[in-house]
Amino acid sequence: APIGDLAGALPRLAEADLFLVPWEEERDISLRTVLREAAGRKVSSVSVLIGPEGGLAPEEVALARGFGARPVTLGPRILRTETAGLVAIALMLYELGDLGG
Repeated sequence: APIGDLAGALPRLAEADLFLVPWEEERDISLRTVLREAAGRKVSSVSVLIGPEGGLAPEEVALARGFGARPVTLGPRILRTETAGLVAIALMLYELGDLGG
């Protein structure tokens, strides 16, 4: 897809069964918690919105929430934008039993 803005991308991201936003400001809801909640229903697609260097602004996260996004914490470490997506995917695969047995 061509490069676009966040508002233009959100409708496509929201089409997934689960839409996650790893966000450094989220302190209470972990990726593990959301994945375990989703385990009771069929989840065949997941969208993950990773912010730019410096993170997403609260207004951007609020906009994503309007499209059904679930902000989650990946833990106490602040990850670089180029590694945050890989970490999120690896954690999802592990938690869902597709990685590491």
